[in-house]
Amino acid sequence: MGIFNRVLQSLSKADERLATQMTEAVAKREFEHLGELASVSEKVRAVIAEIERLEPPAAAPAPAKPKPKRASARRAEPARKAQPAPKAEPKAKAEAEAPKKRRRSPPKRGYPKYSRRDDSLVRTDWSHSKKVEQTHAVPYATVAQIATTIVGDGGATFRKDILTGLNTPDGKNLPIHQVYLILGWLVASKTIRKKGRGDYVPNFKKLTSDALRGSFDKLNETPSK
Repeated sequence: MGIFNRVLQSLSKADERLATQMTEAVAKREFEHLGELASVSEKVRAVIAEIERLEPPAAAPAPAKPKPKRASARRAEPARKAQPAPKAEPKAKAEAEAPKKRRRSPPKRGYPKYSRRDDSLVRTDWSHSKKVEQTHAVPYATVAQIATTIVGDGGATFRKDILTGLNTPDGKNLPIHQVYLILGWLVASKTIRKKGRGDYVPNFKKLTSDALRGSFDKLNETPSK
């Protein structure tokens, strides 16, 4: 296993542990450092993407040079001169082989992907450790709730911290991973723009009820499971 694969595995495990820590923090209602943890997670994902871009194909090891054959001496026959031993064969030059292309896992670029399933926003990511796609969904009602909160703030910029204390319609705390899923889609659809660490610039025209629903309806539809 090459150095790039070892580093990628370590970073992927670190990112998964960060996600677990954020989930546990939300469950314990410890919101003080969630923004910093999320920022670290984003940086780890950026480093993973950069390493995958720079990762070189693995070179095949050069073949071993063949050992020279030993010269076998002939026994002298009666009434004949002993024949000289045959010269040892010259060493064969090892021909350089072209580096073999390393078998790669399915493409990891182009993630995350956003789609809709029924009336839910779906985010599809690539798991570097499991080498498979993973999906997460959040109801559109929660997307609209986030948009309403941003509009209600009314500022030229807003901090993502205003979204960490929201409750679902049944009174439970809104999971932080759903907040980041929605923020990611709003950025991808250019409904908001990221500015600095934890700050966003809203486009209020795209945050209206009709405009937001129109952007959602334009997403590709994922079949229901």
